[in-house]
Amino acid sequence: MTTVTAWLSVSGTGVRTFYLGADSQGTSLRTGLAVSLHERKVYDSASTPEIFAISGDLSWGSSFLRSLLLAIERGSVDSSLGTEKRVEEFCKMSCARRPTTPVCDLEVLYGVRDDMSVPVHFKLFRLYHAGTVDAKWQIESIGLRELGGNASTLIYSSGSGGRANKVRQKWIAKGDQGDVARTCFWSLCDLINGIPSSNFMTGGHPQLVKLDQQGHGNVVGVKFCGVPTVYGRRTTAPQSFAKYWVDEYFTQLDPITLERYKNGQQYGRRDDGR
Repeated sequence: MTTVTAWLSVSGTGVRTFYLGADSQGTSLRTGLAVSLHERKVYDSASTPEIFAISGDLSWGSSFLRSLLLAIERGSVDSSLGTEKRVEEFCKMSCARRPTTPVCDLEVLYGVRDDMSVPVHFKLFRLYHAGTVDAKWQIESIGLRELGGNASTLIYSSGSGGRANKVRQKWIAKGDQGDVARTCFWSLCDLINGIPSSNFMTGGHPQLVKLDQQGHGNVVGVKFCGVPTVYGRRTTAPQSFAKYWVDEYFTQLDPITLERYKNGQQYGRRDDGR
């Protein structure tokens, strides 16, 4: 299964960034054991300010999103960005149809920047299909008030580790760090590392995509425990796949050297994990 999470980051100077994150473990529903540690669960559009994350039936979800992103790239999606009508159009596309034998249900998180609003505003939608023959796509707008706020905050967390992720992030935020964006990433990394428990079918490597205040969606590379990863997969050519990088502390890295900037902000954690 999966842990997926969404959060808003607001810097001290007011710069806003929206993130979707996930682990990379694929799990057998029959045995509850990991069958893969490099499943891609986050996606970014190379031409529009749209990002996605999936949980549940990863085969169905990845097929759906790859076809959807191709349609977006070709300009085949007519509805306006940031509207529920666009989400409804996604769900009516042939690639969104339930497969003949789905493994389980499917949840898709859809993050978008609405450039028509002033100031620029992020939106998050949850698309859910139960996977049964008579089921239809359900659409829900999430975190509208929080996404319009002026403070970093965890917006949403779901999947098998969703509740544990919320609890962990809240616990970390009560320490010295406070309720800042990096605590949302730390809690995801903790679950991947089996903290506080390895019972959430969450593992592998963290993967991230983001939306800035301008431009299209972007993948964020993660140097996790010293290993460069993109979309949850190890890479030997990190500069070719991501131009933004962080480490497990959510410290920004030089995209060329994958080392911390000399004069950049340095984050660390206490021995107790806060």
